Amino acid sequence: MNKNLLGIVFVVLFYFGISESKLFYIEVKYPLLNVSSNQTKVVQLPLWPAPKFIKDSSKGVLVVSQNAFKMTTNLPQSCDIMEESIKLYTKIFFPPKFDFDPTIAETDIALNELNFEIVDQFCPGYPNTSIDESYELVVKSGVSKIKANSVWGALKGLETFSQLTFISEDNKLIIKDSIEIKDSPRFSYRGILLDTARHYIPVPIIKKQLDAMSYNKFNVFHWHIVDDQSFPFESLKYPNLTQKGKYTNAHIYTQKDVKEIIDHARLRGIRVIPEFDSPGHVESFGRTFPQFITVCWSDGKPYQAIYSVHGEAEILNPTLDGLYPVLKDVLSEYKEVFQDEYIHLGMDEVYYDCWKSNPNISEWMAEKNMTDYHQLEAYYSSKILQIAKDLNKKVTVWQDVYDNGVRPEKTTQIQIWKDEAIGFSKWSHYLNDITSNGYPVILSSPWYINFVSYGFQEWYKHYLIEPMANFTGDAEQAKLLRGGEACLWSEYVDGANIEARLWPRASPIAERLWSPSDINDPEEAKFRLDEQRCRLLRRGIPASPILNGYCGDYEYGMKKSVIFEPEFNYDWLKNENKIPNTNESLRTKINKYFILILAFICFF
Repeated sequence: MNKNLLGIVFVVLFYFGISESKLFYIEVKYPLLNVSSNQTKVVQLPLWPAPKFIKDSSKGVLVVSQNAFKMTTNLPQSCDIMEESIKLYTKIFFPPKFDFDPTIAETDIALNELNFEIVDQFCPGYPNTSIDESYELVVKSGVSKIKANSVWGALKGLETFSQLTFISEDNKLIIKDSIEIKDSPRFSYRGILLDTARHYIPVPIIKKQLDAMSYNKFNVFHWHIVDDQSFPFESLKYPNLTQKGKYTNAHIYTQKDVKEIIDHARLRGIRVIPEFDSPGHVESFGRTFPQFITVCWSDGKPYQAIYSVHGEAEILNPTLDGLYPVLKDVLSEYKEVFQDEYIHLGMDEVYYDCWKSNPNISEWMAEKNMTDYHQLEAYYSSKILQIAKDLNKKVTVWQDVYDNGVRPEKTTQIQIWKDEAIGFSKWSHYLNDITSNGYPVILSSPWYINFVSYGFQEWYKHYLIEPMANFTGDAEQAKLLRGGEACLWSEYVDGANIEARLWPRASPIAERLWSPSDINDPEEAKFRLDEQRCRLLRRGIPASPILNGYCGDYEYGMKKSVIFEPEFNYDWLKNENKIPNTNESLRTKINKYFILILAFICFF
């Protein structure tokens, strides 16, 4: 056989080998179904989330040399989004510790350039609800191309291109030589909720999660920034909100921190939507404004707790006129800091027991001819929704508002969180009902990933959710399902374990929201998901395994692990802050003492 051809065949075989299943069965009597993602008719390459269309005509591979490869755009002016993305993906293509061979042998065929052709030739500001994330990718020798209508689509195409690259046995970056992909998302809203009130998540860790979100093509960070437990957001209008609501001075998101996170998200095509939850979940708010918290009564006495029913005082008192100017100030400050067109106003879990116990509220309701506490909630809701409208902010709320009879403006997004698994109706019932009344919906109910179980490949249940499975509306009504959100509430999560809880457990949800509905076989997907997990490890994300098996010598704690490399971390892992090697530190100390002793002897 021709030596050149033999070399190409070897590399191609290795290419297929590196993306073969690295999973092992639990027991011999429970074999894995399918063989690998390369042998499925659905997805022929280990991409995550799976694209709409793939054509692979490859007969060999291309070598991507660290010294020769470049990324270019057709933009007439510099664009920070593209510039930063090119820097980031250069680190992803050539991570530290992997010692790539930059040479191109005579037998190698090189890929020298990836060119971005962006149709609108515009460098945008912040992503919004109407961004175009579609792209086309053509891989061929010489110059490969990503064509997209906008920068946002170019970012998605770059992520897909990065997933096509592999490391050969002789430490060269390679890619198959003839691939065509056409892709766009199924849903425009693909979000992750992080709760930073129950446990504070440090800024560098949030930035890493935004990176991981972009690797999975999520595009919304729903920031549940405050709650009963703490108020870590820095308020300049009401500094006591922060001072009395924080855990400690170390557990605050300054406005500079928040802006950094928003800018970091922007560079990755991710919107940041903050949540200010009320009238419940406001204990930390009430430490500064106790006069606006409802006093709970029992046996004719105020401040009486009936635990498991209500506390001594809880939930905002909607009858107090002085409350609303303060709320307007708080939301105005949110508007000044956060750039997205939407704000999330919460309004979930509004329990009426404390309101019912308070004689002043009962008297006020009688004067207003209110006979039901739903009416009181509706009164509060209408007030705060009007404040948001006056501030020119669109609103998302949890479904409780709708369930309790409030009918806000039709631009209001309703987020579904209830399900029969937690004692309510099935989430599809709420989806049909709410969209039938003309409201856009975000679906979260089946994707609460803070719930953890053992003994079952948990991601299966998240992956097998089909949002439209029991949908009864017409095509226009179906358009009101904007997308979905994976929710990670932080009762048992902080910076130490957030990545293991999120990744790759959120990845199946990413594919469900991005990929066509007929890509839905978990037995095929698990091989691609395993490769995605290994890919995250190579990018500094300590993602959890999905089943028995291995990734390589870059796993956590191994010699090529990049988990703690500064290239994939922010601020807290600068070189001077790295955990030192004990032996090296001891050797350094001995050397210092030896020099001091030698100097002492020479001096005397």
